[in-house]
Order: sequence, then structure tokens, then C-alpha cells
Amino acid sequence: MPEHPRELSEQDKREIIRRRGGDSDKSGKTGELEIHHKDRNPHNNDPDNLSVLTKREHRDLHKRAGR
Repeated sequence: MPEHPRELSEQDKREIIRRRGGDSDKSGKTGELEIHHKDRNPHNNDPDNLSVLTKREHRDLHKRAGR
């Protein structure tokens, strides 16, 4: 998969969330949503590497992984 080295801007993040339906990929919840990089590489912005999560889901995911 090609790497997309540019960091996502806030506008990019809002657009990704909008295109994904405006809710969490994990729970379907709305609210404060964030973009998670599945491979933990913030420079790999391939759409297949990105998940939309609530702020809490994202925090908990990183907490469980120890980062």
C-alpha cells in the first residue's frame, strides 16, 4: 500500500468523518470523533488504514495498547 506522508489537517479529518457517515466505525456513536491510524503510523493516511472513533474509544484503544 502506498504511504501518504502528509499529516491530516483538521479539515481533512472532518471530511473523512463526514464521508464515513459522521459516526464511529466501532459503535455507531456520534459526538467528538477522531481519526485512528490502525497501524499506529500517523503518516500512513491510506483510507484503509483509518478508522473513525469517538474520543473515548480512541483513548481507550491507545491505553490498552500502552501508547
